Amino acid sequence: MRITILDDDKPGHLIFENPRVRQAVNQNQCIVTVKRIEGSDGEVSVKYKTINYESGVRSAVAGEDYVHIEDTLVFEPNQTSAEIFVEIIPRELKDGEDYDGIFGLQLSDVSKGAKLSARDVCLIELVKDAKSARQAEALNSLFKRIESQEHITWGQQFRNATMLHPVKSETGEIIEPTRFEAVFHFLAIGWKVLFSACPPPHYLGGWACFLTALGFIGLVTAIVGEVATLMGCVFGLRLGLTAITFVAIGTSLPDTFASKKAA
Repeated sequence: MRITILDDDKPGHLIFENPRVRQAVNQNQCIVTVKRIEGSDGEVSVKYKTINYESGVRSAVAGEDYVHIEDTLVFEPNQTSAEIFVEIIPRELKDGEDYDGIFGLQLSDVSKGAKLSARDVCLIELVKDAKSARQAEALNSLFKRIESQEHITWGQQFRNATMLHPVKSETGEIIEPTRFEAVFHFLAIGWKVLFSACPPPHYLGGWACFLTALGFIGLVTAIVGEVATLMGCVFGLRLGLTAITFVAIGTSLPDTFASKKAA
């Protein structure tokens, strides 16, 4: 059994869980989460308020786009998370009408020895609809993932491709690789090493990885097409039948079902 001792005798740091939140303009409430990290001892309070934010997009206006708030957020002892509710003034957009706006939520005057992170402003961006908000959040998550991998080098990619070792779960438990994972790793190690030649995603703003990946996709497609052609020739199949079976299976399983449906 693994026992983790938390250092909870410090008041901690207060920080926004997400420094940028996208909110659909046709919804009437935005929820912003504040995290308490590196300690949770005692009661801590922090003031918060909405502020105007000048940027390249239109600044949202209090009273027209959202309701201005100015209040105090209180963390109870051992509480590590709290939510701030910001009321959005919903509006119905006509077909084809676009909308964007942005404003800030700022933390200040934290109490009782706690510290405030340098990331003390959360930007709330109002977008057209919930679908746009989800797409923006997914893009933001992708950027975060890329930023978290900025320490990975080209050499580290090759080492990761060849290594098979126990991993640590979120709870700290050591998980040994299974036999299936070992066999699959052995069968796929050639492809893993080959594709490790793709530059890390943070090189040249991602363009190096993107263009190299396209080249690899073209190479794999050519290999699959050549192997499928040879197999069709050996089995005596017509080119059309080869295309909707071996080629489809070798490139994408959804393509296989789509080809079967079309045939």
